[in-house]
Amino acid sequence: RGRSCAHTVAPAMTEQLKVPDCTSLLAFQAALFSNRWTAREIARLEENSATGTLLDGCRECLGFLDRIIHADTRDPGKTQQLKFQHMFCVAGKVCPDEAIKWMQCIQMASSRGGASAANTTCAPEKRRLEKCTQRAASLLVTAAMLREGGGGRSD
Repeated sequence: RGRSCAHTVAPAMTEQLKVPDCTSLLAFQAALFSNRWTAREIARLEENSATGTLLDGCRECLGFLDRIIHADTRDPGKTQQLKFQHMFCVAGKVCPDEAIKWMQCIQMASSRGGASAANTTCAPEKRRLEKCTQRAASLLVTAAMLREGGGGRSD
């Protein structure tokens, strides 16, 4: 229930790798893909340079959602790989430094000791990436929902 694809996805290199939980950011992007945001809410995001950049990053990865929806469900490995690529695309566009550091860490640690070593060694990088995507999702939702001239309350 409500788990992101990041918890059930593993890249081709291993089945046990624990990938970052980017649920909130992926949920924002899914709502964007499903046209659940109003034109005014999207405009609020586009008008702000910080959220506009984040929004552009989410939009750049929308193709993965379409590919996942139309994926051959008889090939769960391919679907899982698409979900991992999607998560890494969105996280990489929104939190590029954190995503690169996590990916570099897991590549180095996996080559030395497999997924178990990568999970242990790269836990701090994973957590930094998760926090970054959570902050980005919070910023996007807050900016989209605030009313003009609002100092917080929208009575």
